[in-house]
This record gives sequence, structure tokens and C-alpha cells, in this order.
Amino acid sequence: MAFSSIIGQEEAKKRLGSALKGLPGHAYVFVGPDGIGKTLLAREFAKALLCNDPGVDGACGSCTSCRNFTNQVHPDFRNLQLESKDKVIKVERVRQSVSADLNLRPQFGSRKVYLIAADNLNEQGQNALLKSLEEPPDYACFLLTVTSPERLLPTILSRVALISLRRYCPAQIGAILAAQGLGSDGQQSFYARFSGGLGGVAIDLAGSDWFGSLRQDTLKFYQNLSHQSRTALLTAGYQFFDSNRNYTPVILDILGSLVRDQMVFSGLRLKENLTNQDQIAILRKSLPESISPEEARGRLSRAYAALLAARRGLNYNASYEGMICNLLLVLRKEFVNA
Repeated sequence: MAFSSIIGQEEAKKRLGSALKGLPGHAYVFVGPDGIGKTLLAREFAKALLCNDPGVDGACGSCTSCRNFTNQVHPDFRNLQLESKDKVIKVERVRQSVSADLNLRPQFGSRKVYLIAADNLNEQGQNALLKSLEEPPDYACFLLTVTSPERLLPTILSRVALISLRRYCPAQIGAILAAQGLGSDGQQSFYARFSGGLGGVAIDLAGSDWFGSLRQDTLKFYQNLSHQSRTALLTAGYQFFDSNRNYTPVILDILGSLVRDQMVFSGLRLKENLTNQDQIAILRKSLPESISPEEARGRLSRAYAALLAARRGLNYNASYEGMICNLLLVLRKEFVNA
């Protein structure tokens, strides 16, 4: 895999290619939200740094170093990621895998590369890494991945070059999914918008064995909101949420996307701006002519605010039953004749 085989991120790939033409720095931080492809691009840069004949498009892919890297047996590459049983990368792992390892010269080529998931380093872990960044041997190169620069200590930020990754446009997400053999054209359009421009999120959702059916169940729930009595909604509606409790954040996100689409559709009716472009019938049916666009948008805005409040409640460990029941009542109030 070369840089050109990675969809999007042209600016970042150009900077990394230029670095390979000259003398690369000793430390880079790949910045972007989860699912943007930070680790994928960082690994490809690591492969190029260790390659015997790199170019502006990255590693050659055919030398012994590249083959060892692809087979995950390169002796000069260290990958420090969070272990499943831990909440953070332990300080001892930083000291053993980085600090102590730096004293050993490369076994294979002229460089050693350390890929580190910096989001999982607490302050102590970052301080343990700092000395290595301050006084690195000339053969060491550090590649850190992080969701935001603010998660790093200022002392670390001052010693690294930032590589910022941008969210993908819908066409790029569609190409990413097509390359993975995931989704039809219509489905790719939905995942591209629902994922918020995050390729990894789109791949996870499109490749899952649960999201498609959950979305269909959520669409049915949404269609029935204005037709159910309070009692039915607080029983069947709550049962729907409770039986899918582990996926509650996703259900709220699906409902939020539908409400946002209705706000757009009630005003401009521009299909290309909608997340759920395959659900025009639902969006149109829920907006009767008897309700003015202004009143409909007001009700939809209040419904959306209730969904956001429920999302915050999940983050703060609010009472699940009370939170969901309150949400259901607000939604019913706004959607009856909305």
C-alpha cells in the first residue's frame, strides 16, 4: 500500500511525501477524530520511513523491509497501543517499549519507528515519553496519534510536527465503502452522511450485522410516534429502547438524523442535503399541510433538543428509565399533528 492507495487526505499525504524526499523530522502527531484513519496513515508513513527505497508516494512495497513490515515482523518498528484489559497505556510499558528500547540501535536499517496511541497516555505516561522526545537518538522517529492536540502536554506539542486529517466528503466515503465491498449506492450515500465524514465509522456500521436491522426498527418507531397513546408509548416505546439498551446512543443518533432531515425538508425540500435520502416518504408523510413550516420547525427543534438532552443524560449516567420515559413524552407531544 502506498499513499496513493489511501483515499483522501491529500494535503497530509503531500506533506509526508515531501518529508520523505528530504530529511524527515523525529516526531509527528497525526490529529483527527476516531475513525478518520490516523493509524492507517501513520502506519503507512512508518513503513515508508523504514523502506529501503521510499518515494513521495511512500514505501516501495517490495523491498525486504516492506515485506517484513507487511508481515508484522519488522524488528525496528514498535507499536504501542492500548491493551484490552487496560484503561490507559501503563507507564511501565512506555518505559520498557520506548525509553529502554531507544538504547538499542536499529537491527535492520537506519531507523527505528515508534507508533504510539497518545490518546491512551495519561499525564504520567506522557511525561515518561517526554525525555525520549527531548533527546532522541538520530535514528529514532516517533509517530503519535491523537484526537485533539489539547490531549497532549504543551511540552510534547512543542517537540512534534502536527499532521491534521480532514473529514471525508460523501463521495470519498462512498469510494472507501466500495473498496471494502460494503453497501449499495443508496446505502453508501446514507453511511457517508450518517458517519459524519469518518471513514472508519462508516466501515464499521456498513459491515456490522446489527446496524441495518436496528435502523429499520428505529424508523418504524419514528413513524408510529404520532399515532400511539401515552400508555402504548410508555410501554412498547420504552421496551424498544430497553431491549436495545446497549445501542441507545445509536438509536438517538438515528432519530436525531431523521429530525434534522425533517427540519431541512420542511423548509427547502432539497433531497441532496438529507442524511436519510432513502426515506423521503417518511419525511414527507410526517409533515401534513395543516401545519405551517414555521410551526413544524419549532416542534422539530424542541424534539431535537430533547434528543440532545437524552444523549447528555447517557454521558452523565442519569436514570435510564426516567430519561427515556421523559424523552418519549416530549417526542409524542411534539409529533402529534406535527
